[in-house]
Amino acid sequence: MTTNKDIEADRFSPDIFDLSRALEVVDGDTELFKEIAGIFLENLPHDLGKIRDAITNNEAYTLERAAHSLKGSVANFGARLSFEAAYRLEKLGKENRMEYAEEALTQLEKQASELEAALNHTIGEL
Repeated sequence: MTTNKDIEADRFSPDIFDLSRALEVVDGDTELFKEIAGIFLENLPHDLGKIRDAITNNEAYTLERAAHSLKGSVANFGARLSFEAAYRLEKLGKENRMEYAEEALTQLEKQASELEAALNHTIGEL
């Protein structure tokens, strides 16, 4: 029998997605996890778009808020690398250091893509 831990260990680093942490957040309720993950995945393109637009428009405060919001969302999945990438963008916005934001966005998009793949895989396995 495959356990939730086996699903996670099979393919994804816990730095990308930590199923144990994600299930902790929902008190082990896999249906609630799937619902929250589905909502997150549905909103992810929009959330990344808000960050991208803030960078394009050189809006530091908007970048800070959008990255902060995404950071909170990825924290629910124990996604350390996505969390750190979003935090970096949040901090760049707060410090109005927009010249570094494009590079940081590239890193966030990479991490978010890996998280998206991990969540989709896990939802399909649960």
